[in-house]
Amino acid sequence: MQAISSGIPEIDELLHGGIERSTITIVSGPSGVGKSTLGLQFMKEAAGRGERSVIYTFEENKETLLSRAESINVPVHAMQERDTLAIVQIEPLHYTPDEFANLVRQEVEQQQARIVMIDSVSGYRLSVRGEDLTPHLHALCKYLQNMGVAVLLINEVEAITGEFRATEIGISYLADTIIFLRYLEIRGELRRAIGVLKKRMSDFEKTLREFQITRYGLKVGSPLSQLRGILTGVPELLDGD
Repeated sequence: MQAISSGIPEIDELLHGGIERSTITIVSGPSGVGKSTLGLQFMKEAAGRGERSVIYTFEENKETLLSRAESINVPVHAMQERDTLAIVQIEPLHYTPDEFANLVRQEVEQQQARIVMIDSVSGYRLSVRGEDLTPHLHALCKYLQNMGVAVLLINEVEAITGEFRATEIGISYLADTIIFLRYLEIRGELRRAIGVLKKRMSDFEKTLREFQITRYGLKVGSPLSQLRGILTGVPELLDGD
């Protein structure tokens, strides 16, 4: 199965090549850690191959998302002009689950979108009219898989630091891949880390790496091999670092 590169060698190393087409990837982490930005990085790389991606944003204002992306060197306005990116802001309670699914189907079947990002799962649940939305999300994801689309589900966790928890109950079973981002406090400084928790289609790197968001784009460092206890949120530096 063909892998979709992130365009960042260190992220591709973590994922042993990237994320695969026809798979569901959950990107999990607390607010502001860079989940949507990571998704945009895969879309930026896909746009370079002329492929179209679409973001359904349930929480963040579209203009805010555009401004934030441009500030870190993701050319979202140019991508929109070339029809390699669409950003669709979903108004709260405007759609039933079936109406939203039809919106996505039209994008895939008429516009040939190859990556679909739902930002975020909790926003989907709040914004789409319905009771138990998990079966609807499951059906939509399976449809997208069958169409050869790579799905990115953005999952926000409440805890900023502390004991690690990958996803809210009820959606982790959907994932072929789980990427997690989290904040770390190291020597009194708040930093970010990225890691892979699960990957069905290939092996993956079992380390964590420092993750930085800069005005030049994303930067990912070497494995944080001198740290222990990262998943507890209270990492300790080993002697010699």
